[in-house]
Amino acid sequence: MNLTRRIHPVAQLQPLSQPRDLPGPYGPPLIGHLFQLGSERSHLTLERWAERYGPLFQIRLGRSRLVVVSDHGAIQRILEQRPQSFRRNRVIEDRFTELGIDGLFTAEGEDWRRQRRTVVAALAGTRLAGFFPRLKATTARLQRRWAAAGKQPVDVCHDLTRFTVDVTMQLAFGIDPNTLETPGPVIQQHLEKIGPGLQRRFFTLFPYWRLVRLPPDRALDRAVKELEREVEAVVRATREHMAAHPGHGPTNFLEAMLVIAEREGSTLTSAELLAHTSQLLLAGEDTTSYTVSWIVHYFTRFPEAFLRVRREVDDLIAPAAALDELEQANRLPFLDAFCNEVMRLKPAAPHMALEALEDTEMLGCRLPKGTKLFVLLRYAATREEHFAGGDRFDPERWLPRPTGNGKQPHNTQAFVPFGAGPRICPGRNLAMLEIRTVLAMLCRNFDLEPVNPGREVREKMAVVMRPDQLHVRLKRRSLDQQDPLKNGPGPDGTPHLSRSSINRSSRQGLLMTEAVDTKPMEW
Repeated sequence: MNLTRRIHPVAQLQPLSQPRDLPGPYGPPLIGHLFQLGSERSHLTLERWAERYGPLFQIRLGRSRLVVVSDHGAIQRILEQRPQSFRRNRVIEDRFTELGIDGLFTAEGEDWRRQRRTVVAALAGTRLAGFFPRLKATTARLQRRWAAAGKQPVDVCHDLTRFTVDVTMQLAFGIDPNTLETPGPVIQQHLEKIGPGLQRRFFTLFPYWRLVRLPPDRALDRAVKELEREVEAVVRATREHMAAHPGHGPTNFLEAMLVIAEREGSTLTSAELLAHTSQLLLAGEDTTSYTVSWIVHYFTRFPEAFLRVRREVDDLIAPAAALDELEQANRLPFLDAFCNEVMRLKPAAPHMALEALEDTEMLGCRLPKGTKLFVLLRYAATREEHFAGGDRFDPERWLPRPTGNGKQPHNTQAFVPFGAGPRICPGRNLAMLEIRTVLAMLCRNFDLEPVNPGREVREKMAVVMRPDQLHVRLKRRSLDQQDPLKNGPGPDGTPHLSRSSINRSSRQGLLMTEAVDTKPMEW
């Protein structure tokens, strides 16, 4: 029995009139490819199908037809034409909205433009310069946590999620939760349940949870309610602080949203603030933490490259235990090459679900307005025509090469770990600063040992792609420096503050407490 609709090699793809004429895998009536798309490895299934059916093929989710795009040129055009000609799939927006956590990630049109101005201003390079001392202090906490683990395996994703939540909340809300040094339940436990719950709902034929709640739905509801409770406390404290200090300019993202709303003569409701701040937390905590986790995994897989990164870090920052100045983050070329290569192979977002806002033609196929698309972002970056040995890990490809040695394919435009076009990730500079700072600390202070060296670390999709069950042992290096476990100043020169003292100081406004760049943000 022939289980394929029609196989078209790329060279034989002829001009087509409608998406229904495209090749694609067989899908049973009524459900289509529901089970393949709803799994935690759906991205791998789509990439395998792209290899077989070419740059443009169709799949079905129930009765809905989706077009999958894997051609780099077509993807580049789609990204550049957002948000005018393409938008995020409405199903994704609906699922976020009904949970009350819709914000910049799902916003479209004028709402997106207004929100993006605020976010870009909050994450500008001048703001990050003023924030760097707090990032150093948070990195020192992570170092203390890992040093205290001794010979016990470290759950890398778990610890890095705590780190990124601490960083995001400080920059965005001016409050330091210090989850790295807080035992017991923390906000991450709620965040970790939301991604898988949303992933499951994205690929459900109909919203049954509006009629009956199954155990996974009740767990998702509880996680969202706990997140709401945490964020509502932050919003309430921010409003009280601004009312008590009416002459002060905004010092973080949340305050800026309130100021801009007042300036434009509008009022942000508590629900709207909750939606924006919750989504900012969700967007900021998992993408960066999972990216660093993958890099740590590749450190254990390629020890010689890891030692080369370490030598580069040692030469730059010794005798310090971590980056001490912001400009040092831009002087680690091989670390950057290593990171780029990992992000090429293990991006946080290997695909995107979009929708055409107008009739368009793509690779000879006419796509009507409303056509649902899957855009395979990673696929092009692993193709031989864009990167020589595309499935091979080779950080050297990102370093300058001597001229005259023959040019190998190296198309950086096919590498889009943060997206591209007008909707490129506004937090990419912060993410790269976090990545470099954490990895420099790790290389400088620890030896790495995989807990299960023969076991494959699998990719797991839950809105973003994460490594599943990544544990390593971190052995402290002997450095001629102050012990980070002792009381007193940490390796970055900042005191080891208690949570209560940090929270007291954070009420004054995050950047206003720093010695660097203490002027209010200009919004």
